[in-house]
Amino acid sequence: MKKETHSSTPLLELDHLAVTFYTPQGTVHAVRETSLKIQRGEVLGLVGESGCGKSTIAWAIMGYFQSLVHMEGTIRFKGKSFTEMPPSELRGLRGRRIAMVYQDVVSSLNPTMRVGPQLEEVLRENLNMGKQQARHRVIELFENVNLAEPERVGQRYPHELSGGMQQRVVIAMALACDPELLIMDEPTTGLDVTTEATILDLISELRQRVNAGIIWISHNLGIIARIADRVAVMYAGQIVEQAPVKALFRNPSHPYTVGLLNCVPGSTAITEARTKLATIPGTVYDSKQPTTNTCLFEPRCSITQDSCKSEMPQFFDAGDHHQSRCSYWSDVRPDIWGKHEPVIKAPKQTKAKPLLTVTRLQHFYGREQHKIPFIGPVGLPPVRAVVDANFNVGPKQTVGIVGESGSGKSTVARNVVGLLSRSGGDIHLQGALLEPRVEKRSRKHRAELGIIFQNPASALNPKLHVRHSILRSLWKFPKLRGRVARERAAQLLESVGMDASYLGRLPSELSGGQQQRIALAAALAGDPQLIVADEPVSALDVSVQAQVLNLLREEQQNNNISYIFISHDLGVVRYMADEIIVLYAGHIAESGPANSILKPPSHPYTETLLSAIPVPDPEVIPSRIRLDGPVPSLRQIFKGCFFAGRCPRKIGPVCDGVMPPTIVNPNSSSHIIYCHIPLEQLSEIQTTSTDL
Repeated sequence: MKKETHSSTPLLELDHLAVTFYTPQGTVHAVRETSLKIQRGEVLGLVGESGCGKSTIAWAIMGYFQSLVHMEGTIRFKGKSFTEMPPSELRGLRGRRIAMVYQDVVSSLNPTMRVGPQLEEVLRENLNMGKQQARHRVIELFENVNLAEPERVGQRYPHELSGGMQQRVVIAMALACDPELLIMDEPTTGLDVTTEATILDLISELRQRVNAGIIWISHNLGIIARIADRVAVMYAGQIVEQAPVKALFRNPSHPYTVGLLNCVPGSTAITEARTKLATIPGTVYDSKQPTTNTCLFEPRCSITQDSCKSEMPQFFDAGDHHQSRCSYWSDVRPDIWGKHEPVIKAPKQTKAKPLLTVTRLQHFYGREQHKIPFIGPVGLPPVRAVVDANFNVGPKQTVGIVGESGSGKSTVARNVVGLLSRSGGDIHLQGALLEPRVEKRSRKHRAELGIIFQNPASALNPKLHVRHSILRSLWKFPKLRGRVARERAAQLLESVGMDASYLGRLPSELSGGQQQRIALAAALAGDPQLIVADEPVSALDVSVQAQVLNLLREEQQNNNISYIFISHDLGVVRYMADEIIVLYAGHIAESGPANSILKPPSHPYTETLLSAIPVPDPEVIPSRIRLDGPVPSLRQIFKGCFFAGRCPRKIGPVCDGVMPPTIVNPNSSSHIIYCHIPLEQLSEIQTTSTDL
């Protein structure tokens, strides 16, 4: 529940803050005279494209900038300036009274320490807890963020955890001391919707319990709509619009804000034709450019006037504590960026042979040795990451795979492309059996399968220019050399909306969206029949995300490409997918056409996932279904339904002791649900109930 608080002294106040970096490549004006106030018990949402200065503000508050950084303005906490505080008082604030969840979770954890002792160290240092008390508190915190087997997780090193698990450990660390000010910098980017919803509940509970102020930085406008009281929109280091959350979403008064809202995928995926996502033309104002006496958004604006090129707009009062840095704010309308035309046609259902056939796919990770005092090493059962997965991918079709972290999505993807060697089952591509490992597959099969990783930076060699990533694929698969290869590389870059000049750049010189485009160009180099996209847009802001999704669709239409599209964002999957597979604990809970799965009847787990989607509308009252019980261990063999331990629709002992039957939806013969509840009853309870 959101609550409004007012105080004469803000919890945090930024007064004309400016942050300038001095780099070998030039001066970077990251933040340009920004003023903000955060009250106790208030959640401030901070949104904008990458490179607009959101994270820089967070780091400035935490005091992490040292040399080669010039800061102007004042930062006050509870009325006291940071510059007036002695170093010892500042150290006492950070970590204890002011905590932060960082966007880059890898750098937040010590790679040489197990994660449990790292969190224990925080508790003992800041709260003077005893060793045993701290250990119990760590387990409690891990359970609060939905980590399965919390004791075992605490004994692992960061590299032994998935990205989503690392993110939850960092969130638990930030919440450990009940801070008065909590800064969340993209805290749920790598999390599934149910864990994300749990984190939002935890934050709301912290806010109510200690009246904490929260700065929530996010690309996800649905999260902002759900949790924020007030929203500040940043562009080029400036705040261009501030307003209460309902006023901003209902009546945005800056063209940039309208553009961001238009980029969010809607529910068009279940129609005959998909509307091409709106995008904001151009790129973010170059932060190396000094502040000029012009509107910084003018080169990209759809309603620009001559005066925008000659004077810097000041804040205008749009009413109801709503401010806009636009001289023509009263002319801002939802349609200023034009109408969305349905230009991307959904593929028709055909009886063509599948491009890819996966039959009874299994992947088990090897046994572990667990040392028990006085007994010795004891073997643990293998991790059953994927169990008997069956699905097809048709020509020019997109199959979306959804599910919580640890459900087996990435494991399926890596088995398909041969980065993991399957434990059982078969994978056929155009009728030919694929070898388990990619190095044993034929050159033809390796060329026909491409992959786009979640983190494009990790797939690009940081020491080599962009041309290397593309030319390497061209040398291997089409076997192109010399001028022909270079010309083809330039063509591939043009196809993903970039010119040939980017071939000579290093990955560090590119934005996240540009890196993802390079990764797509490299995947297209072998003229693949199928591309496996593993969370390809999760770390991108909404404008770049829209560009990449449009690009993927265009490439599919132009080159007859099929996709396996993996994502935590069900809104994105709804837009992209023709077929959807729902995974839970390595098992397929449901599969079928997107337009059938996204409406009742559906598997109770699918119902739960859909209820957790944050909607970019603060007027919508969430009716989330909450999952009780611990996340199951993937080492166990389920006697009954794999979802029985957490199912909100559980009907009795039959769920625990008998494997669920296969239910075929009579309205869609390819829609299959694995559940004990009869289809008619499932449809009735899901249609009539809104909450549990």
